[in-house]
Amino acid sequence: MPVDTFSLAGKSAIITGSGRENGIGAAIARTLARNGASVVINYVSDSTRPRAEATAQSIRDEFGVKVALIQADISTPEGAQGLVSETLEKLGVDHIDILVNNAGGGPVQSIRDTSLETLQKEFATNVFGTVFMTQAVVELGKMPRGGRIINIGSIAPKMNPPLLAVYAATKGAQNSLTVTWAAELGRGHGITVNTIAPGPVTTDINKDCPEVMIPMAEQQRGDSRFGVPQDIADAVLLIVSEKSHWITAQVIHVDSGVVVGG
Repeated sequence: MPVDTFSLAGKSAIITGSGRENGIGAAIARTLARNGASVVINYVSDSTRPRAEATAQSIRDEFGVKVALIQADISTPEGAQGLVSETLEKLGVDHIDILVNNAGGGPVQSIRDTSLETLQKEFATNVFGTVFMTQAVVELGKMPRGGRIINIGSIAPKMNPPLLAVYAATKGAQNSLTVTWAAELGRGHGITVNTIAPGPVTTDINKDCPEVMIPMAEQQRGDSRFGVPQDIADAVLLIVSEKSHWITAQVIHVDSGVVVGG
């Protein structure tokens, strides 16, 4: 009997917000590429282009797979559709197998200091972007049966940290989309939809936020260290593999046991 593997040979994957070399998105892209997938490194701003280029080239050099580097703002329908169209062209494929909705974020601030601009930006990326990318991948990207959609969420909706109220709300909305889409896209199209919800994971975006990170880490039941992007990437690999075809509509907390239960 052959040994079971997590091979993704022949698969194509888009990972939004994957241009920062030490971020969760880049770790996911590297892990999928290591297992044979062709991947898209997506970034949004000109300032992050050098880092995105370096990330893409390092994956090409190390794993020998096709890597497309694409600048796109997924918070608009046009941006999401452009990203999918360019992916098909640059990777030379006729469909997308895996979508990881990773792009997102939000400032650490009191609700009293939250502006209309901040609200619009957070919901535009964290919620609208997830919707627009999923629409584009399923329709324009012709995601086939067996396709995988992974939303990168957060334990924030369960923890309700006071300085991340808006961010937690956007991730709570994303969790709701995961469950409803799993039924719509599963029964009709054979696609699974899940959320991977990281706990306190250190990246260059949150490394200077001890007021948020430390209280969560103090509640860990497992290893007491902060998480690293690879912890999240490994969980994504499990869910996109062929072995996970009966796992859908789940919010999976990858947090060393901070959140217990559903």
